[in-house]
Amino acid sequence: MRPTLARRLLAALATATLVAGGTAGCGDDGDRSTDAEGKIINVFSGANAGFVPNFNPFSQNSVAGTMSVLYEALLYFNGARADDVQPQLATGYEFADNGRRLNFTIREGVKWSDGKPFSAEDVAFTFTLIKDNPKLNQNGLPIVEAVATDPTHVTLTFSQGVYTRLNLIAGRTWIVPKHIWSTIADPSAYTNEKPVGTGAFTVASFSQQNYVFERNPNYWESGKPKIRGMRFHQFASADSAIAALAAGQLDWAGSFIADIDKQYVSKDPEHNKYLNESQLYLTNLIPNLDRAPFDSGAVRRAISLALDRDQIIRLAFSGYGKEASPAQLPRPLWDDYIKPEYKDRKLEFDPARAEQTLQADGWAKGADGVYAKAGRRLSFTVKVVQGYNDYISALQIMGQSLKSVGIEMKTQEVSFTAFSTDQQTGDFDVIITNLYSEGTAYSWYSRAFASKTTAPLGQQAGSNYGRFRNAAVDAALLAMENTPPDQRDAIREHLFKIQDVIVEELPYIPIQQSSSLIEYRTENIGNFPTEQNHYALTTPYNGPDMGIVAKNLTPAG
Repeated sequence: MRPTLARRLLAALATATLVAGGTAGCGDDGDRSTDAEGKIINVFSGANAGFVPNFNPFSQNSVAGTMSVLYEALLYFNGARADDVQPQLATGYEFADNGRRLNFTIREGVKWSDGKPFSAEDVAFTFTLIKDNPKLNQNGLPIVEAVATDPTHVTLTFSQGVYTRLNLIAGRTWIVPKHIWSTIADPSAYTNEKPVGTGAFTVASFSQQNYVFERNPNYWESGKPKIRGMRFHQFASADSAIAALAAGQLDWAGSFIADIDKQYVSKDPEHNKYLNESQLYLTNLIPNLDRAPFDSGAVRRAISLALDRDQIIRLAFSGYGKEASPAQLPRPLWDDYIKPEYKDRKLEFDPARAEQTLQADGWAKGADGVYAKAGRRLSFTVKVVQGYNDYISALQIMGQSLKSVGIEMKTQEVSFTAFSTDQQTGDFDVIITNLYSEGTAYSWYSRAFASKTTAPLGQQAGSNYGRFRNAAVDAALLAMENTPPDQRDAIREHLFKIQDVIVEELPYIPIQQSSSLIEYRTENIGNFPTEQNHYALTTPYNGPDMGIVAKNLTPAG
């Protein structure tokens, strides 16, 4: 959840007005100096409290950059382009035994940042460490055995087929050095304050106010990185971070800025640039399908028909969001995996049809203007996190739209902790939140719609918070789990079956394809990803893409 949470916290803290002429300290003049080795650029990853030294790549509390900047995975799965898989610490892989075995060829000539040689033994050790320490196995990998058959080959054996988990195994498992981690008594609690990795940077300094990564002289990829390093900053509020951006004191950030062209770009049109990464999240109303009246597809469809999404995106989300696909996959990233008849289908806005849908389902409007059925008024409450101002604004707009068609929607603001608990246990009528994935179309659907990722009311659901269960969807997901990733036509057919169910039943109510605004300054850095050259996602808080961007940046000029 870290990328989603980081973006949401920034959105909650940001206001519509930039602090005119505001400043925020970003270190001394050396931060911006140029020398023969390049520059140290200034980065804001969303931190709003003092930094605590934790570079454990298995910890959810590690500081930004630990994963992918300091530690690397075997392969890189480009979050900005579907089916773009690149070699990193491994140069090749192959499945065997119906997907229960993975053989990797390990890159030669790699060194750890302390100068010691990297080999297949380190890879086998890392996966064995995860197997033997369940707290480290955050991706739930069914590892049976990890063996280095020689210095450049590793065989991983699993208790079941893992075709759909290649990204988690090879793209989101961070390899650690055996010569250090084999001596750690409790790797889950280890803060790793002097990290040794294979990444393009190493830790140069650390304080509560900022920390610095500098170029790893032992890095395996010739000629990279070209910048000297990165200094990560924390700010007490998003306003302070935005002021620093406007003052030219940050080179790379991921802050929500209302009216970004006026509040940021116009301060220095030549150098202040941004990207709208709109393929990461899908904002949804998620109804509790185990509670009436949301067990009725007619009610869900009526709510959806009553919502003017163009108005919601324009007024509540500053126009940054995009229309969501009824197939519940981000576009255009996953266009090749959306059934042709759904690719350009829009979510309809038709208030008259919303009422007709309710009437056909047996609802009748009462004297108070609210529909009722069998003595139950069509009234419900949406839970939202306190301070998520864009969501709260969106709900206000939705409430007015629903009221006009005879549906009463209330809003309850709760703390983040309470929201997290309630969404997991199913203690809600409806919640508003983002859906996301681990980078595959299978993951989008498994996380949101698989029966195995939900739970009975009162028990913690893994990710299917709406309690959606459908045998056809489960069967298609299981078929995908047993389909090799190179059989794309077969995978598409399974996905199309899932989309048929989702479009027909509308288990969740899509609101928008969410935006993540990423700011950067071309005065100090070059070769930043662009829409024309999207070689990685640009988020400064998200591994593995963050590390790919960092090592490919160049000093400007």
